[in-house]
Amino acid sequence: MRQLTKTLLTTLTGVACAAATVLTVPAAATAATPRAYDGPGPRSDSLPMTVPSQGGQVGAPARPTRILSLSASATQMLYVIGAGKQVVGVDRYSTWPPGAPRTKFTGGETDAEGYLRLHPDLVVMAYASGTVLKQLQLLHVPTLVLPPAADLAQIYQQMDELGAATGHAASARQAVATLRSYVAGEVRYAAGAGRGRSYFLELSPSYYTATSHTFVGAEMAAFGLRDVADPAGHGNAYPQVSAEFLLGANPTYVLLADTVCCAVTPASFAHRPGFAALTAVRDHRVTGVNDSLASQWGPHTVEQFTTLVAHLLRP
Repeated sequence: MRQLTKTLLTTLTGVACAAATVLTVPAAATAATPRAYDGPGPRSDSLPMTVPSQGGQVGAPARPTRILSLSASATQMLYVIGAGKQVVGVDRYSTWPPGAPRTKFTGGETDAEGYLRLHPDLVVMAYASGTVLKQLQLLHVPTLVLPPAADLAQIYQQMDELGAATGHAASARQAVATLRSYVAGEVRYAAGAGRGRSYFLELSPSYYTATSHTFVGAEMAAFGLRDVADPAGHGNAYPQVSAEFLLGANPTYVLLADTVCCAVTPASFAHRPGFAALTAVRDHRVTGVNDSLASQWGPHTVEQFTTLVAHLLRP
């Protein structure tokens, strides 16, 4: 299995070192009017910068040096784009990279007081209560909310936004280009084997799943695979189906993303009533994966997941 993240980190360390003088913002620059982030495309690494966020426009008046990441996906992005040395804390679910400064924070706190002990000058979150956002805004702590991506394009956009907010726009662009190329390479490796085939992604033994209108669904769609859960979505990207629904849909592949939380295995899945008749069970195409591959949309998990799918399709 190839390891894109090693390549990314090696490449981007060189980019970050080369750009160090550009990324250092003179004190006088902090008083300038922030320019707006204008999306992917040529732009400089200069700050101040204003980046759109779910919680409103986020002004980054200077290169942050004490970043608190409360999103495992954002943590991956920060390290890959070269901002790892600026990170002073990450949430308890941020397991990559292994050396990131993990805390007990979950990202679901309803009070920002605990965060302040780390003196952050930028907080990055996937979810945020109105109370937490208001508290951080009153304390003038820039907070960037990057919610779960709906597709690959949003993953790339979030990497760009983090690059803009942290002073690593150039290395973020390089990371996005490298990740795009990697995903395309894995799709080419699969050689169209997914076309005409279907899959079911299990998020819990109670049959919660993800449709193609999610980041993980977009990854599967890139291989030409059809999500059997789409008809059950009715506007909900993460619907609950039933055993009867799954038996009727009869997917070619089943991916179990509840192996950590619920200890589900291909064997235990196959022993559910009636499931021996499923095509995926008969053809030994039920695969257990780490739960994080379906819940984190950072570049490291995108790499792992696309590699896994490519090799499932073309053993």
